[in-house]
Amino acid sequence: MMHDVIIVGAGAAGLFAGASVSSKINGLILEKSGSSGKKLLMSGSGQCNATHAGDIKDFASHYGENGSRIRSILYRFNNKSVIDFFAARGVPLFARDDGKIFPVSHQARDVLDSLLSSCAANGFGFLYSRAVTEIVSLRDYAGPLFSVSCGDEIYSARKIIIATGGCSYPATGSDGSVFPVLEKMGIKINPLKPALVPLMVRDYPYKDLAGIALSGSGVTVRSAERETKPVIAKNVDDLLLTHDCFSGPVILNSSRYASAGDLLCIDYIPRRAADEIVRDLKALAPGNKKQFITVVSDIGMPKRFLEKLCSRCGIDPSLNLSQLTLQSMKAFVALLKQDTFSICGTGGFASAMATSGGVSLDEVDIRTLESKKYPGLFFAGEVLDVDGDTGGYNLQFAFSSGNLASTSLS
Repeated sequence: MMHDVIIVGAGAAGLFAGASVSSKINGLILEKSGSSGKKLLMSGSGQCNATHAGDIKDFASHYGENGSRIRSILYRFNNKSVIDFFAARGVPLFARDDGKIFPVSHQARDVLDSLLSSCAANGFGFLYSRAVTEIVSLRDYAGPLFSVSCGDEIYSARKIIIATGGCSYPATGSDGSVFPVLEKMGIKINPLKPALVPLMVRDYPYKDLAGIALSGSGVTVRSAERETKPVIAKNVDDLLLTHDCFSGPVILNSSRYASAGDLLCIDYIPRRAADEIVRDLKALAPGNKKQFITVVSDIGMPKRFLEKLCSRCGIDPSLNLSQLTLQSMKAFVALLKQDTFSICGTGGFASAMATSGGVSLDEVDIRTLESKKYPGLFFAGEVLDVDGDTGGYNLQFAFSSGNLASTSLS
């Protein structure tokens, strides 16, 4: 059977493309795994962080080096468009205090179900457990024609949208297996790398503090080799201590820039200057019978974490503040403000929330997301070399690009 459109991938971008077509067509969605939207159901811890609040003009800075190149895509179908789209389908969204936008029901399943029903209403059928092994571009009297092979099965369509995702969470079907297929077609694939992953460091000291979160920590990634412009990335956000590595938004958002051998510098309290903290401790010290740990707990950090810092710089936390030397105070504050580690590795694709790399943006017309080499072939979502920060930015691009690819079909 000849289809009008085949969408390869039933994730966020593919389903949004199917849900966005302007009129009913003869469409088909091929999905490698056994069901639709597996990663979508995982997003936001099952609640679906669909996008982020704020001015869309501020979004581009959250997508690394390619952010400026996708600005027009984000503007065309922005975060307000996403909210309106789902509200019209009975899934209202709301913004939390931290700017993350979720369905009012807090159920990712509601988002997925609305996309599935919209795709079905637009004429799309679904076939699961279909891994694409080859795409062949042909032409006939009516124009472009593609054959899509899934092993021994072959499907034909006038137009195709590739929305297979990257390599993150491969158990969901997003395992990067489409990239060799595209490379065989001569489409440039930029190097693939896990993004939004934890960072492993040498001599990690917080194994016994797993689960502690520190709000508003500052992280700087520095090159240990580069003398000029040694700062690779800077972020301020929440930090999570795990049993073997650093995680949390501030780490995940920095991970796309980090490599083994780089230095990770953590400022646990960026809102206060080091000399200010030392000055305050020095002023409070004379005759102060309060335990040091009691005094520094006013900083507003977990006591167990502060006790660990004391241990690491050789301070007995039960000492009275008046008993501490100025040198000890400075050592504690130095650790609090510039705790430095050597990065020895990052989490792999199994723990990555996104993929850095993918189909080069040079391969597509940014105005339509159509392939420059193959008219009628479009791309959407994480399969492209676009990865965003945590907080709804990756789903926003999936929705924006899915909508653009779909509306560019005609």
